[in-house]
Amino acid sequence: MAPPRRRLDGTVAAEASASPAAEQKLRSDAQRNLDRLLGAASECFAEQGVHASVDEIARRAGVGHGTVFRRFPSKDALLEAVLAQELDRLLVLARAALKEDVGVGFESFFRATAAAYGRNRALLEGVERCRELPQAGPLREVSERLVRRAQEAGALRRDLTAEEVFELVPAASRFPDVILDGLRPPR
Repeated sequence: MAPPRRRLDGTVAAEASASPAAEQKLRSDAQRNLDRLLGAASECFAEQGVHASVDEIARRAGVGHGTVFRRFPSKDALLEAVLAQELDRLLVLARAALKEDVGVGFESFFRATAAAYGRNRALLEGVERCRELPQAGPLREVSERLVRRAQEAGALRRDLTAEEVFELVPAASRFPDVILDGLRPPR
């Protein structure tokens, strides 16, 4: 019988014949190791990009190399887990921006996204991987709503699609005011 598969949230996936009640949480020490591992991986990938070494991640997390691969079958799987956490954070910010004034909401989310790209090389280098993650669809939908609302309110130029607006995020990570000025409608 194959060992149970662990999910990123620390639960054990129930077998098809087992009930959902069969899912169990990780032991507290295993959860701490997982949290430290994801935190260290997030730092390393942010600083060094997608080529950060697993050895450095394990060292920073204070775990062995084997612990990394017990939790994640490959470095790519670890990177995807870290990118997924970042997209989750951006999705929370995007949803919060929908509750703000239209222009303020768009600008605050755009600035937060640009800042995330500025401090996290893995987001920039792993943008194609981000598009494949389950969080990408909901984040894209909320981002498109933010752009549409800002355009309808006259706070954002109408001659750009949401995709084009967010293609400017990497440049905005260095020059947010310049990019935002260019996104405002001509007067």
